[in-house]
Amino acid sequence: MNQVYSDRLLRHGVVAMLTALLGGFGLAFSMVGSIGLSPLPPFAEWQLGTPGGWRVLHLGMMMNGLMAIVMALCLRSFSLPERRAALIYRGVLIAVWGNFCFYLMSLFAPNHGLGFESNRLGAANLPGALAYIGGIVAAVTLFAALLALLRAPRSQ
Repeated sequence: MNQVYSDRLLRHGVVAMLTALLGGFGLAFSMVGSIGLSPLPPFAEWQLGTPGGWRVLHLGMMMNGLMAIVMALCLRSFSLPERRAALIYRGVLIAVWGNFCFYLMSLFAPNHGLGFESNRLGAANLPGALAYIGGIVAAVTLFAALLALLRAPRSQ
């Protein structure tokens, strides 16, 4: 059964990396201020988020994709009961897409999604709260998944 969870997690890792590549376009467009691919002329202005926010989404999702792929391969190397393999799979999956929610919603959050309240970075708003929830849920579930993997015996 570890193989099934491993295969699913591998695919989510690849999708996360594709998401990162799309985020790279958002980064490029925000840096130049318009949508267009050189040498073609730009065809629309781009004022969504900041280059720093898009950089975080781009690099963060690339790393999350790699994390999912590595964890998928780890599932194949450990002898895990069905329940623990499912816990690790779900924990990593929630972490990957919870982090995506954090990165994406942070683009629209003056406080960078680092809490429910205003902070020295900026005012609180709904995208900031959603970013914070996504980030906290991602951190907790990944922590649980890593602990479950740490306790697992290596397969023979």
